[in-house]
Amino acid sequence: MEVENGTQDLLTSVADKRDLGEVVWQELLSGNYENAVQTIKAKENEVNLRNNSLELVPVVAKLLQEDVGPEGEQCVEDILLHIASVANPKEVVLVLLEVLEMKWSAIQVRVMLSPLQTVLLRQASPTNTRAVTFSWVFNTLYSHVAIMETPQGLNLEGKERHLLDLDPLVREASDILQHLTHFYEGIFTRVVSGKLGWGGGKNSREYLALFLLQLFHKPLTYLDVFDENKGDTCNALYMSCGRLASMVGQLLFNVFKLLGSISWKSSKTVLASETNESEEQDPATLEASDAEDDKEGKKDEVSQLSLACFFYCVVGQDMAAEWVPQVYSHQYVFLACLPLLSGLLQEKEHIPIHKGLTLSGALLNKLARHSLPSDSLEASAHSSFPQLLVRVMTFCDNKELRTQALDVFRTHMDKFDSHGRRKLIQALLLSVKHAGVLGLVIHELKENVALNLGKENLDLNFSGRNLLELVKAACVLPEAEQTDLLEWSDCIMAALNLLIFLFIRDKENKTGVAGISRSLKEGYLTQLQTGLDLTKGHYELKLKELSETPSKKEDKLSVCVGGQMLPNLPQDQERKVVETAICSLDMMQCVLVRAVQAIEKNI
Repeated sequence: MEVENGTQDLLTSVADKRDLGEVVWQELLSGNYENAVQTIKAKENEVNLRNNSLELVPVVAKLLQEDVGPEGEQCVEDILLHIASVANPKEVVLVLLEVLEMKWSAIQVRVMLSPLQTVLLRQASPTNTRAVTFSWVFNTLYSHVAIMETPQGLNLEGKERHLLDLDPLVREASDILQHLTHFYEGIFTRVVSGKLGWGGGKNSREYLALFLLQLFHKPLTYLDVFDENKGDTCNALYMSCGRLASMVGQLLFNVFKLLGSISWKSSKTVLASETNESEEQDPATLEASDAEDDKEGKKDEVSQLSLACFFYCVVGQDMAAEWVPQVYSHQYVFLACLPLLSGLLQEKEHIPIHKGLTLSGALLNKLARHSLPSDSLEASAHSSFPQLLVRVMTFCDNKELRTQALDVFRTHMDKFDSHGRRKLIQALLLSVKHAGVLGLVIHELKENVALNLGKENLDLNFSGRNLLELVKAACVLPEAEQTDLLEWSDCIMAALNLLIFLFIRDKENKTGVAGISRSLKEGYLTQLQTGLDLTKGHYELKLKELSETPSKKEDKLSVCVGGQMLPNLPQDQERKVVETAICSLDMMQCVLVRAVQAIEKNI
C-alpha cells in the first residue's frame, strides 16, 4: 500500500513539473483520447484550467489541423466543453474566437461553437445579461460568414441549379450555416423561455432577431435556396434557412414587423415623367451606383439585402408560415417590399436576381387584377422596378431569367387601374430605348385600347387627348429617316399594327384618333416610307453586287455584334443575310401600305 501511494505521489509530482498542455498534447498525438479527457477533468487540474485557458485551448485545438477523424474531433470538443464550463468566461470567449480567426472551416466551426455557446450561456441571466459580450461574438462570427466565397458567373437554369449543391464552396457554406443555426438555437431557446434577457433596456427577442437576420445577407442571398415544392426537400441549406426564418418569426411574433425597416436610397433607373423624356442609363453606370449603395447599406443595422432574402424565404418559399399574419393588405405588403425587389434585381449574379423575380411573382400573384391605384406608382422604388425588369429582360444572358422577368413585367402592368396603366405605359414609351421592349409596351397599349372600345362608356385614360399622346409617343423613329429599320423592326411593326387596329376598329372616331391622322401620315409614316426606300435600295444594290461578282473574295460582308466584329461570312451566307433583310423590309412595306390605307379613309 505504501509502495502504491509512493508511486502515485511520484506521478503527481512529475505531472506537476510538466506543463498540462504538453501532457494533453502527447496523449492526443498518441491517440489516447480518453486519457486526454480524463487528464483535463482531473480535480488536481481545476486551478490550472481556470488560470491557463488562454494557453491550453490553442494547444488542444491544434489537433484539428491533423486528420484525426470523428473520434479525435469529438475528443477535442469534449475537452473544450469542459474548459468552457470551468475556466474564466472572458478568457475562454477570447481564445475561442482567436482560434476561429486563425482557421475558419466547417470542422473548426462545428467543434468550436458548442464550447462557445456553453461559455456564453454561463453568463446568462433572466434580466441583466451583458449584451456587449454576446454582440461581440455574434458580429465576429458573422464577419467570417460574410467573407465566405460563393460560386460566381455560373449561368444555370432550372434544375441545373441543383448542381450547386455539389460545389465545394456551397457545401462548406451549407455546413457552416447548419452549425451556426444549431449554435443560435441554444441561445434562442433561452431567450424564448425567459432564462436569457439582455440588460440596458433592450428587447431581448428583437435583439437576437437582428443578429439572426444578418445571416440572410451573405452568403444566403447568393446561394440557391429554392424548392419548387416549397419544403419537400432534404437540402440542408434550405432546411437551415427554414429554421432561421422560424426563429426570427417566433421572436417577433409577426414577420411583417420588419416591413418598417425597409428603406430605399437609390435614385437610379427612374422612369420618365409624363412630360419629360429621360435617358436610358448604361448598365455599367447602374452597377457603379449599386456599389455605392452597398457601401451605404453597410452602415445599417440590418442590411436591405438581408431583409430581401428573408422575405424571399418567407413569402417566396412559404417558410415560417405560422408567423405570417393574414390580416395585412396584399397591396400594402407589395408596395412595402418594392425596395427589396429592386435591390435584388440590381445584383449582378443570377441567383439574387432569381430570388427577386420569384418574390416579385409571389407578391403580384396575391393582388387582384386592376387593383393597384395609380398613386401607388409614386411609392418608394416603384419608378425603378419596371426599368430593372427591362434590364433583366434585355441584358441578362440567362434565358430562364429573361422569360421570368417578362412574365413579371406583364403581370405587374396588369395589376394597375386604367389611370395607372396609362401612366406606366406613357413613362415606358418615353424612357425605354430597346426596340423589342417598346414593341411589347405598344402591344400592351393596343390591348388596353381594345378593352376600352368594348365598354359602353369609354375610359378617358385610353381615349381622347390621353390616347393621342400615347399614340404620338409610340409612333416615333429615333433618327427619323436614317433609323436602322431592321434593328427597330419590332417597335415599328407594333406601332403600325396599332394604327391599323385603331383606324379600322374605331370607325366612328369614339377615341378621337382621327384628329392626328393627317399629322401621322405626313410625319411618322412619310419618314418611315423614306427610310424604307433608302434601306431597301441599299440592300438591293448589295445583292446585285454579290450576284455580279460571285468570285470576288475581298468584298465580304462584316457583322458587328456587341461592339465586336464577327468573322467574314462566306458569299452564299452573305446572300442569304441580304435576302432575309430585303424580305423583312418588304413585309414592313406591306404593313405600312395597309396602315396608310386605313388612315386615308379617315382624312
